[in-house]
Amino acid sequence: MIDPNWNKTVVSITILMSLVLSIFVLADPITSSKMLSEVYAILSREFESFFMYGSFILLILLFVLGLSRYGKIKIKLDNKPTYSLLSWCSMLFAAGIGATLLYWSTVEWIEYFNILSSDPSISEDKVLLYSRSYPLFHWGFTAWAIYCLPVVAFGLALSLKPESNLTFSGILFFKNKYINFILDVLFIGAIICGAGVGLGLSFPLISSVISEIFNIDRTVTLDLMTIIICSLIFGTSAYIGVQKGIKRLSNINMILVISFLVIIFMIGPTWYILSNSIETLSFFFIKYTEMSLTTGTNISLDWTVFYWAWWYALAPMVGTFLVNISNDKTLREIIFGTIFVGSFGCIFSMLILSNLSISLFDNSLLNGPEIILNDVMTREQLVVETISSVPFGNVLLIAFAIILIIFLCTTYDSASYVLASASMKKSNMSSSKSLRVLYALLLVVQPTLLMYLNGVDSFKWIMVIFSIPLLFINILLMYSILQNVYSIKKS
Repeated sequence: MIDPNWNKTVVSITILMSLVLSIFVLADPITSSKMLSEVYAILSREFESFFMYGSFILLILLFVLGLSRYGKIKIKLDNKPTYSLLSWCSMLFAAGIGATLLYWSTVEWIEYFNILSSDPSISEDKVLLYSRSYPLFHWGFTAWAIYCLPVVAFGLALSLKPESNLTFSGILFFKNKYINFILDVLFIGAIICGAGVGLGLSFPLISSVISEIFNIDRTVTLDLMTIIICSLIFGTSAYIGVQKGIKRLSNINMILVISFLVIIFMIGPTWYILSNSIETLSFFFIKYTEMSLTTGTNISLDWTVFYWAWWYALAPMVGTFLVNISNDKTLREIIFGTIFVGSFGCIFSMLILSNLSISLFDNSLLNGPEIILNDVMTREQLVVETISSVPFGNVLLIAFAIILIIFLCTTYDSASYVLASASMKKSNMSSSKSLRVLYALLLVVQPTLLMYLNGVDSFKWIMVIFSIPLLFINILLMYSILQNVYSIKKS
């Protein structure tokens, strides 16, 4: 039975978009992927400057706002609980980062190494330094500033008008129904594509880890069992809600991730990781502005623009979830908490797992660049081999699998919670349990089909293409922040 408090327009758009996008992609996955990647290649060149310069300016503006006297403004949200700093930080990190963090922490440096190694003007030492630093850059301060923008914009708008709907149309206050419809389509489309891609990329890694642990072949049956187990966990958590579901899973996973990385550091090549981390951090901070503003290179076009587009596409989901848990926080706490907690968590993971992988390369034990270049292994298999290389590798793989599953569940709990919250007529209404479960099922079934019918790549390109109009919506969000800060201070 349909709840009278549901926003039927948002519910309809969500279900319809899932069907339309899936049919478009799955009708001819290879052709759609090729066509969409070509569209993205053109857009990335045309909008590279917007992504590069705009994202860096956004980071600076948020820092200025956080440090200004307006940073003391407190977000007040009706019918939303207040969380401790620890719980807020753990949910923030778990919602913003999924299982893909540990995946790319291990292998992303290889991509930059293979690109830069072909440039004779760069010395071998510099190639490794840049290869270590670019993952920190792509998962660091600018990325989390992109996530933070909608949190601040939504928080201020809802503090002024608590009954607004929790979508772009609800907080930008346009009176034109057609503009509002387009805003809702972009908001929901970005969330659906982001969830589809994340799940499609995460499950192969989880299945690869499980197959290694139990020494069995990775088959369709194993993949399906993994999907069912994860679905039961995050479907149950989504039904229970934030307080008892996502909060508990996030707190548990924060402890597990930190413990896992510390153990890797202690029993792995400790001195190698420590010395290279210090050198990398120094190089990273010195080169941060250069990496932010350099355009026209293979890395900026193929990776930085792609990553910024990815974060912009995911920002509606992450930002909407974070504003729901940020009641009674000041703008300063939200801005610096989001940017620094998220960034340092990612940097910590990148430094340890990247340097573990690079140590194997340096000692000629596992040549990641050659393996990827020649398609000797999949990236998932390379991640498994890297974790297995340390003492007690099989035990750590079990912990790794548990962390991946919980990361995946907290991310999709958050996505279903956001869609359910956006589907209520007013933001101060509690999201419907039945809607949360409906969206949790939707977010599993669709990516599962994509994964087995080779549609993940197409959804990936759709997601980053969605980020182009989101660039202009973010300008509107920045304008709304300035307006609402002025209105709150004036009142």
